[in-house]
Amino acid sequence: MTDFDPAVYGPPTVRVGTAEREQAAAALGEHFAAGRLDLDEYDDRVGRAYAAKTAGELAVLFGDLPRPQPPAPQVQAAPPAPRRALPLVPVGAGALVVLALVFAIVTHIFPFFLFPVLFFVFARGRRGYGYHGPRYHRG
Repeated sequence: MTDFDPAVYGPPTVRVGTAEREQAAAALGEHFAAGRLDLDEYDDRVGRAYAAKTAGELAVLFGDLPRPQPPAPQVQAAPPAPRRALPLVPVGAGALVVLALVFAIVTHIFPFFLFPVLFFVFARGRRGYGYHGPRYHRG
């Protein structure tokens, strides 16, 4: 519905402009579309709206029609939680271990290059490893 409300323009003696007249005509059109006015009433009221000089003359046109209601607040659904991707370091480390085992079985050579890789993977995965800033305890 349009934002036209005759009570907004103050005392009935306040003069109205073209914008208010057009707003009133648009509101009457919406009442006509809703079936509250028949064609003759609509034509008569629109003609009087465009001829109106004061807010009181516009208010008379809406005396028997319901006032515009503010739109109901729309409830938005919460966005779905983002899916967490698989962490690349553990997946890559697991693939490297499998490849190293296959390499060791096929060639009968132990892959010594795995020691530093495994050290960093397990050291990174431990909780509390490294400096995490000052610790604040609740007391």
